[in-house]
Amino acid sequence: MDAPFRTTNIRPENAVLVFSINLLKNKRAFWILQIAGVFLFFVFGWVFVWVTIQIRGVLFHAGFLEGISTAMGNSSVIQLLLEMLGSTAIVILAHELVHGVFFWICSRSRPRFGFRGGYAYAAAPGWFFPRRQYLLIALAPLILLSILGMVLVAMVPAGALVLILFGMVANAAGAVGDIWIAFMVIRECRPIVVEDFGDGMNFYALN
Repeated sequence: MDAPFRTTNIRPENAVLVFSINLLKNKRAFWILQIAGVFLFFVFGWVFVWVTIQIRGVLFHAGFLEGISTAMGNSSVIQLLLEMLGSTAIVILAHELVHGVFFWICSRSRPRFGFRGGYAYAAAPGWFFPRRQYLLIALAPLILLSILGMVLVAMVPAGALVLILFGMVANAAGAVGDIWIAFMVIRECRPIVVEDFGDGMNFYALN
């Protein structure tokens, strides 16, 4: 079991820095994640479309065509793009808000929100989170917003399915950094704590 058991704002005396990443300074890592996000967009797109078909069946096909034809017929492609842009903005805000809520749950301290270097973030600099808590913080937006999206898929009118699906896929693909960090946390066999300062994070092994 990782120690300390609880989140702390005091760096443990036996903590040794084993890995650090700053996406503003490490452009290579930044662009690799962007490319991976594009790949995940299509992967999650296929997954969520398949799940939607299972939930809504033939209604999905009608809803998809209805959503596209409505956007194209009422105005133009510009309207559809604006709606997708709005959906993306809502998803980004919701994604970071969920991160922030779980930072607060684990630390009982107000998280820091920001937008820098082309991405939004929630962070808790100065706090050290053990493995299980940080995995919860990192993956909560992907899991919870995907579940919420599936609930909406089952409930919304057929014509709204396009935007709901787009939001779900954008959220999941945008979680590429969270997925990568979760992998880094899981692969470390030693007990660890993680400090998240927004632009990146520090990984400390506990000796």
